[in-house]
Amino acid sequence: MESSVHTNSIFYLSNRSKTKRALALSILGGMALVALIISILTGPVEIPISAIWQGLKRTLGADPTAMSGSSAIVSVIRLPRVFLGVFVGAALGISGAALQGLFRNPLVDPGLIGVSSGGALGASIWIIFGSTLTFIPEFLMVFALPVFAFLGSLFAMVLVYRIGFKRGYVSVAAMLLSGIAINALAAAALGFLVFMSDDTQLRSINFWTLGSLGGAIWAKIWPSMLVVTVASTLILRDAKNLNLFAIGEIDAKHLGCDTAKLKRRMVILPAMATAAAVSVSGIIGFIGLVAPHLIRLMVGTDHRLVLPGSALLGVILVLTADILARVAVSPAELPLGIITSLIGAPFFIWLLVRYKGWMP
Repeated sequence: MESSVHTNSIFYLSNRSKTKRALALSILGGMALVALIISILTGPVEIPISAIWQGLKRTLGADPTAMSGSSAIVSVIRLPRVFLGVFVGAALGISGAALQGLFRNPLVDPGLIGVSSGGALGASIWIIFGSTLTFIPEFLMVFALPVFAFLGSLFAMVLVYRIGFKRGYVSVAAMLLSGIAINALAAAALGFLVFMSDDTQLRSINFWTLGSLGGAIWAKIWPSMLVVTVASTLILRDAKNLNLFAIGEIDAKHLGCDTAKLKRRMVILPAMATAAAVSVSGIIGFIGLVAPHLIRLMVGTDHRLVLPGSALLGVILVLTADILARVAVSPAELPLGIITSLIGAPFFIWLLVRYKGWMP
């Protein structure tokens, strides 16, 4: 009899947990959809809400006759920008949550392991020296900047991983310290490139390093969207393993978690997602720090909810910041990184004050 009552209690708690997760994710999904629609409607040209559906059909090829000015603006300009914001926000949010779960530290974000600074360095190398690479075909030039940024991010990730990997064991502390060192080296190299640049190149570097969703076109963003989708899906599969890892590495091993493989995946996959995002949007700070922490405040520490919730909240934060960037000094446009830093820096200071008891 007691066993039956205990089983029923577990079943009830399990169902309640699933209901809570479904409700929380539904609310966040609804908020993300609202932000997406508002973002599509925001711009120097006013468009009716009906143009969204027409523009979407035009983009998918379902209605090639939908050639009105409004639908063309939606299809060619605003949908690529908004979809880029969705994937960048999701990548930064879920990557931040995964890395915070790996390091078991709420002050960690994707930029800490050198991926963002590596991407900035790769992009800057192309901006300065790209014109000398005459062997690259003209039709590939549109992909050159994001490719160089992606390669720079991957190079930084490989360095961090190789420094932290020793005798079959991945040292989390070594990876963290190597990320800080690589950030410093990338900043020094970037400073040297800025010193060498002319006025036009300097403007391009500054605008890129401050982040923006402007100038998004389908041809440039779909490869990054594919990488983010694959990496994020694989991260979500490790939610239960991150829950085990949170109670301690030794205990996680005893409970059947291969912690060595988990640590490798939780460095490589977030780095891949962040690299793909940074390669097309530039550096957008603090999303990977703020989104996971706010989600944990709302729903707890279960990574089965924290990971997808952080992705959705990352989407909401990036799209909202992009809306503010477009309307703050309209018809001009602020770099997106300025808005996210204005929001994220005070939040980071609050986190430091809240967790100062952790510091020696």
